[in-house]
Amino acid sequence: MRNLKNEKGITLIELLAALVLFGIIAVLIWSFFFRAINFNDREVTKNQLQQEANLIVNTIQQLHTKYTITEFTPTPSSLFIKGKKNVGEGKITYAEETFKKEQIVYGVTVRIIKPSGKTFQDSFENPITEFELSLNLTSKQDPNVKYQTKTIFSKLAANN
Repeated sequence: MRNLKNEKGITLIELLAALVLFGIIAVLIWSFFFRAINFNDREVTKNQLQQEANLIVNTIQQLHTKYTITEFTPTPSSLFIKGKKNVGEGKITYAEETFKKEQIVYGVTVRIIKPSGKTFQDSFENPITEFELSLNLTSKQDPNVKYQTKTIFSKLAANN
C-alpha cells in the first residue's frame, strides 16, 4: 500500500488561524486610524476656537484703547461690542464689532473693575478704564471641545 503524504499546502485550520490573526490586526489598525482622525478633528476645532478667542481679545483691546466701550452684548450665538469717541467740536465717531460663527457658542462674562459700580451703557461720561473679560468658546459640533481665556483690559487715560 502506498502512503500518500502531500505536504505542499496548508490545512484549513492553518488558513482559518491566519484569517483570524489578519482580522485582529486589521481591526486594531482600523481603530487606531479612526482614533487618530477623531483626535485631529478635535485639535483642529480647538485651534479654531483659540484663533477666534485671540481675534476677539485683540479687537476688544483695540476698541478699548481707541474708544470708550459703551455696549457689550454677549449672547450664546454672537458677541456685539460698540465704542464711541469724541473727536472734538461735538462730533462723535462710533466703532462696532460683531462676532458670530455658526459653529461656536459664545460664553462671555465681564466684570468692571474701575470705576466700580458702572456699566458700559453709562461709561461715556465716566469711562471704564479697567475691566476683566472671561471668554468661554464651545464648539457646537463637539460640546466637549472648549477654549477658555481670562484677561484684564486696562488703560491709563480715558478716550472720550
